[in-house]
Amino acid sequence: MSPRYQKSAKEIIIELLKKEKRPITASEIAKKTGINYNTVRGRLQDLKKKKLIDNTPDGWIYLE
Repeated sequence: MSPRYQKSAKEIIIELLKKEKRPITASEIAKKTGINYNTVRGRLQDLKKKKLIDNTPDGWIYLE
């Protein structure tokens, strides 16, 4: 049996942003995913540095 794979916070956030198809705030992401707000904020900054997402005046978006 292989160990159960758990998605990282970054993977969960990216999936949510792809699914939402609209800007979404860090607090919305935390509420929808159950990930701690401060963790969400840190992962968003990591993902932004990698140019996978961006922050707009209305919230975070996935860059296709």
